[in-house]
Amino acid sequence: MLSRKTGESLLIDDFQVRVGWIRFNKVQLVVSGVGDMLPVEQILYMNETVKVTTEIEIVVIQIRDEKVRLGITAPPGTDFARL
Repeated sequence: MLSRKTGESLLIDDFQVRVGWIRFNKVQLVVSGVGDMLPVEQILYMNETVKVTTEIEIVVIQIRDEKVRLGITAPPGTDFARL
């Protein structure tokens, strides 16, 4: 689990996940990848999930004020970096 604010990102392998905005009980996550992949914008509520790949998924654990807490399911050996 990790927390992110609006505009903050994390890197999961070759995918960047950025918090576009946080409003009340929903959050916008923008997932972009390598190559010609266009960014995918997803609006999520608590306990909703976005699949980054078939093996990597992100779930919204908590939305509070200016932060969102995300849970990440990924296979062993997956690289993570906070941006």
